[in-house]
Amino acid sequence: MNRKIYITVFWVLSLLTLAVCSGCMEKAFPNDDLDFYWRLDRIEYKDGTNFQGTPCEYKDVDNIMFGFARHIVLIEAPGLSQQHGITTEFGDSIKLDYSIYNNPALKDRLQECGLDSVVSVFRIEYPDRQRMVLSGKKTVLRFRKW
Repeated sequence: MNRKIYITVFWVLSLLTLAVCSGCMEKAFPNDDLDFYWRLDRIEYKDGTNFQGTPCEYKDVDNIMFGFARHIVLIEAPGLSQQHGITTEFGDSIKLDYSIYNNPALKDRLQECGLDSVVSVFRIEYPDRQRMVLSGKKTVLRFRKW
């Protein structure tokens, strides 16, 4: 009889420990919608001029990729070595920070990818599961999940 009680108590404590531990675990990726590889389809310029001051409403893009994972963003683009940045999320917006690189020419290369500076803040929208829109001060970036 005592053995049966010990086994029952052991199983109850084991299940209780498992339930508590599984409820306390943090997700590896806090934003499952954002964390993925995204293809930049279009850069829209809000004031109708690009960063060089040339009249331009939008620019269709087909070879720039953004990868998001945890608190890191990776941009892959022709002429731009893979650049890793830091992301900080604020509810419905995100900050992309490339100030870790001490490279003055990086700002010009990031502008080709739709970022107005080495630290840019965008509002995030997900029109559907396959698309994402980042709206900043000067640009709107339209992405498709890769």
